[in-house]
Amino acid sequence: MTEVTMKHCVVITRFARTQPGFLDFAYRIAALAKHYRVSLVSDHPLNVSEMAIAGVQHHVLAGGESQLGWFRYLWNAARFVRKQRPDCVVLLHTLAAPLTHMLGKIPTALYWNEHAIRLKSTAPTGLVKRLYQDWRHRTLFIDAARRADLLMPIGEAHYADLIAQGCRPERTRLIYMGVDERFRGVSLARSRQQDDPLELIYTGTVQKARGRDVMLEAMAMAVKAGVKVHLTMVGASPEELEYCNAYARQLGVGDAVTMHGRVSGHEIPAFIAQADAGICIWEDQPWWRFNPPTKLFEYLVAGLPVLASNICTHTEYIRHGHNGLIFEYDSNSLAQAIQVLWERRAELAAFKQRAFASSTPYLWENIEPVFLQTIEKLTCK
Repeated sequence: MTEVTMKHCVVITRFARTQPGFLDFAYRIAALAKHYRVSLVSDHPLNVSEMAIAGVQHHVLAGGESQLGWFRYLWNAARFVRKQRPDCVVLLHTLAAPLTHMLGKIPTALYWNEHAIRLKSTAPTGLVKRLYQDWRHRTLFIDAARRADLLMPIGEAHYADLIAQGCRPERTRLIYMGVDERFRGVSLARSRQQDDPLELIYTGTVQKARGRDVMLEAMAMAVKAGVKVHLTMVGASPEELEYCNAYARQLGVGDAVTMHGRVSGHEIPAFIAQADAGICIWEDQPWWRFNPPTKLFEYLVAGLPVLASNICTHTEYIRHGHNGLIFEYDSNSLAQAIQVLWERRAELAAFKQRAFASSTPYLWENIEPVFLQTIEKLTCK
């Protein structure tokens, strides 16, 4: 009997050294590894449990964290692909988009996971630098996206923007990030007495622009108003751990806030399982108006109602009073949302069930077949 040779797929990544989460990328690599011979390319070793995927060959190419290092890595990645001559290439990050200019006729899919405008400086700059930034944005990202054989934006806002920028609808497929079985309904089994403290969870990068101080100050206001509440934050760097613990003590809520550093994505469901609601909070920056956060979908799949700041990438998925509560990006508004949740704590079980019921489109088991069928069509062209 003739042995069937698996098609070869090269996956190109471009992760920051401080990348907080890998699960949505890992889901895709693991799915591809079931059907393809996968070569995974990065510019530094990916020594995280999420990327320990059976059967995947990992190649580390020279690059660097600077802009020059980014260009060097792209050049080396293009050389690697041309040498391998795979059946398809999956560019698994917006930052890998410029490679569509360099890969010739090799079928190429581009995972559009963040808006390229984030890479443009928002600080005042001189004319020459601004013209360079505009050229870089247009040529290395927008024109590159138009050249991809398949574009995979992660949310509705990304999809609409890419079409508005001239990307062809027949080559553009909205595919959500996805959440796997580890998260399914884990918070629904949590038992609580009526007057137990309200347990809130925040997972992900801890930074000022991501609502760090707003959350801590809101906790102080809620506690002062008589709300029994506790907040667990997971994902802080050592510097942020020190800052948040000190600021919580200064605000008088040291006992009401528990900080954790960065953990494997596989550990997150255990934290979420102990919560009554999850917090999604972003400063209203242009690039975050396109990127739905991973945590939002993980909360919903787990069965957590979401306290979400008023930005379209939250309100696209959270209906106020149904599967979460929407608040303005300030500590007073968040404190009021916490108080409302506390006052309605008798309804928490129903609130959780509605959150869970709204999560079906975001389950990876429903998304994976669509992702694989889309890639297979690419390789059969």
